[in-house]
Amino acid sequence: MSRSRGRGPSQADIAREAGVSQSTVSMVLTGSGDLGRISAETQRKVLRAARQLKYVSAGQQRGAAGGRQAPLLLGVHTFEPIFPTSARDYYFEFLQGIEEQAGIEGCNLVLFTAAPNEDGVRRLYSGSANGLRQANGSLLLGHHTHREDLTRLAADRHPFVYIGHREVPGTEISYVGGDYRAATGRIVDDLVALGHRTFAYLGEAKRDEPQTDRWEGFHAALERFGLPVPKPLFTRPDDLTAQWLDQAVRDGATAVLVEAVSLVRVLVAMARLRGLAIPGDLSLVLLVDDPAGESGLDPLATLRIPRNAMGRRAVSLLTSQITDPVGEYERQILLPCTHTLEGTVAPPRVTA
Repeated sequence: MSRSRGRGPSQADIAREAGVSQSTVSMVLTGSGDLGRISAETQRKVLRAARQLKYVSAGQQRGAAGGRQAPLLLGVHTFEPIFPTSARDYYFEFLQGIEEQAGIEGCNLVLFTAAPNEDGVRRLYSGSANGLRQANGSLLLGHHTHREDLTRLAADRHPFVYIGHREVPGTEISYVGGDYRAATGRIVDDLVALGHRTFAYLGEAKRDEPQTDRWEGFHAALERFGLPVPKPLFTRPDDLTAQWLDQAVRDGATAVLVEAVSLVRVLVAMARLRGLAIPGDLSLVLLVDDPAGESGLDPLATLRIPRNAMGRRAVSLLTSQITDPVGEYERQILLPCTHTLEGTVAPPRVTA
């Protein structure tokens, strides 16, 4: 393959190498492949070609032209411990996406672990010291966080991207999350098409934006169909009682949507003790995927989170913030999710 003297490989070069269009390459390299419904196999082909050609992103080229010689150093901070991990771990694909995109962007990664703990959540600050200050910018991920830390980080003008939908009162932070509201609505659409008309909803006691998005998507979909919206139960697994399940069945529920694997395990055990068949008597959908198979149900109807794409898109967004802080680009991104109803969903039984 011929290239102009002194010019590094371009996206057009990658497109030729991978046998795809240049627009496909552009979407994949910015972590937007899932938005364009580009298959995982095609995305891997593009990333492999980019690595083989030693592609350097435009942002890194601008940084080098501006006098930055060393690669950008991106911090990764997790609010709860996630290592060691395996390919079946919840965080694996997030981290894999981060690593893949960092390689494309020509960046180095550093994992921050020295933050003090508070109620099992790692803090970003120790007194007045920002624990992430050694990095040019940081990627944050974890189920729960301290909002005041995010407020302080924004006030310190430290570039960061949260992997997951998070809102902070008084300031706009950058994030890349999954569009759980729309995905949950589509799940309800499919359940209604199968004949389900009465639902139950079981959610986590700790409510952050991802949990709220799921409930709001469920609520809005039922209202759109003119169906009754059940009173949700937001609870911890240890507090879930069989009486809740009994009442849901008495109320006529034929499908239950559940936010967490831990809640599914307890619910399934209670259903079996009651002699309820899943999906014969009660259809079940988990509103998060279960890569480790912790639910004990295989196959299991689930919402599927684009973890790899979220990690890659977050890196791309962060490098843009560092190299082009005032540029016009989207800073709050929700990627589409998919779902499957295989395994634990069936049409409701017809009663005489």
